[in-house]
Amino acid sequence: MSDQLPELIDPVVFAERQSHLQGHLSLQRLERLADILFDKDGGLKVDLQFYKEGKVPVIVGLIEGHITLICQSCLGALAWTVDKPVKIGMVQTIEQADRLVDGFEPLMVSDQKLSLPGLVEDEVLISLPDFPRHEHKCLQYEPALKIAEPKTIKQESDNPFSVLATLKNTGDQ
Repeated sequence: MSDQLPELIDPVVFAERQSHLQGHLSLQRLERLADILFDKDGGLKVDLQFYKEGKVPVIVGLIEGHITLICQSCLGALAWTVDKPVKIGMVQTIEQADRLVDGFEPLMVSDQKLSLPGLVEDEVLISLPDFPRHEHKCLQYEPALKIAEPKTIKQESDNPFSVLATLKNTGDQ
């Protein structure tokens, strides 16, 4: 298993050659994921197989590892296991994406090369929870002020013309 995975790949050419990529991807290479990580040390194990299923180039594999997210309740460290199966069908049009076999996620490709760390990062990001939190209550929240029951105040309605009535009686103008 290589320690260094390539930065850019041509996924269609890899599929035609039936390539197999295995390696370790450092978390420091994943910039968007770094924003939600508590600790950026470590990496992810990547195992991707490229081949064609019929005429459709596909990527099948697994991304796994251990990362430390930021708990959205206490802002502390939250250990998280990444175990993301990858099943991608590479397409060039929406119509091709609609015809993909069930279970495959579409990936729009063009003649340009694709960022392998970007692909791995996308797959990891979509597998994470929207608001990562500890399973236990990490914060014991007690309000500083206890809110009392609202009191009902009986108020007589004011007549908006009562001021005019007093002016009329006093003769002030």
